[in-house]
Formats: sequence, C-alpha cells, structure tokens
Amino acid sequence: MHGDSFLNTMNPITEDSAAQALTQAPAPRRWEAIASELRNDIVEGLLAPGARLPNETELAQRFGVHRHTLRQAMQSLVREGFVQVRHGSGTYVRELVLDYALRRRTRLTQNLAEAGESASRELLGAEEALAGEWAAPLRVSARSRVLVLRTRARVRGRVVGVTESAFPLPRFAGLAEAFAQHGTVTAALAALGVPDYTRARSVIAARLPTQAEADALARPLTQPLLVVNYTNCDLQGVPVQAASTLFAADAVQLTVGPDDWDAA
Repeated sequence: MHGDSFLNTMNPITEDSAAQALTQAPAPRRWEAIASELRNDIVEGLLAPGARLPNETELAQRFGVHRHTLRQAMQSLVREGFVQVRHGSGTYVRELVLDYALRRRTRLTQNLAEAGESASRELLGAEEALAGEWAAPLRVSARSRVLVLRTRARVRGRVVGVTESAFPLPRFAGLAEAFAQHGTVTAALAALGVPDYTRARSVIAARLPTQAEADALARPLTQPLLVVNYTNCDLQGVPVQAASTLFAADAVQLTVGPDDWDAA
C-alpha cells in the first residue's frame, strides 16, 4: 500500500497534528521524535517486516521537516536494526527471522549473538505451585512444590517468545529474585549453584494461540505458534528446569543439526 492511504493507515493522528507537534519540539531533537514514532509503528506492527517505507518526500511532508532532519532519523533506525536501505529501491522494515538452534546447551543469548542480535527480557510473573503436569519432566512427585516463572523476550522491541518454566523447590527458592537481578535463567541458575546445564529433551509442535497467548506475543489469533517443550538437567543428570516456550512463528526458525547433539 502506498501514498496517502498508506500514511493514513499507519498514523492514527492527522498529518497536520503530527507535523505541528514535531515543529514545536526543539530543533536538535526533531529527528529523535520522528525515529521514535516510526520505531513504534514497526514494533506495534503498523509497519510489517519487509514493508517499504514511504519515500523521503512523503515522510518529510508527513512530519513537516527538511530532508536532512528526516535522514538523521532514518540513520538512527538503520543503526538500531529496524530498517535497511536498498539502494535504488527504497527503505524497508528489516525482516526479523531468527535462527534458533536447539543444542545440548541451548541458550537464548548465544543464539541471538550468533545472529547479531540481543534480547531484552521481562519477568511476567512468579508463583509457587504443586508440580502437577511438571512432575514427569522434573522427575518429582505431583504433590511436590515448584516455582513457576513466566518470562517474555523481545528483539528490536518485538516480542519473539514467551516462556513458562518450573523449577523444583526448595532447591531453587530465590530464583525469581536472581532472575530479576541477573536478567537470564542461565545467570540465575549459576547464582544458585548450577554453573552449567544441558538440554535433555525438546518436543516441537505448532498450533494457533489462545487469546491470552496472542496478547502476550502481540500477534493476531490467526498467527501460528511454534511450541517447544523441554527439560534441562544439571551435569549430574538431575532436572533443574521444565519449560514451554511459545515462539512467534513469523520471527523464529528452529534448527537442529547432528553436530548440536554430541555424545554426553
């Protein structure tokens, strides 16, 4: 979609009001306001991965600025990885499809680093509960207590996955606080005496999300999920984590190779 109809669709306020607000901003910061608005359009899905942005003239008119100011905003978005310039063609929202390798030592941080990306993580919730369905993968009684953590990962501001994990208690009491302090499950486990762990099992499936799952992933109900149920064990073979990660299927490509599963 191009031209005025495209601009009206992606911008919930009028072009006049957008231009007026940006014109009133201090001159040295206008490009930051433009970059912020376009970044939000990308994160919220108003500009989809692979979409071509309007040309410089259209964007300059939309925001009421000179091309030099607009170019500063676009250069910022290029540096942040939100858009890419294809010479002779235009500027496009950068595709976000991560190769996520399932290995004996599967680590989100490592997978993203290999793809030249990094993730921000947030703790959505933590609670103690009966092991229930987590009992079998953790090899504990169904009446045992576990700590259940719900976390979400974002790359370039977009949600790529949400995870629900169970950790046996009392061994991992305090893990929620360790996660909040260190920012990753790997670092939290290390802080509680598990410096290394390996993947014992991964089961992959695909399905449509529930409404709550679609909301958590910021995806429509019609967008399929990749579901990975897995168990991690310490180096003595004792389960330390049973988890289920829901990946947005348009953002992640799961890979498994023979070299990723060497002999234990």
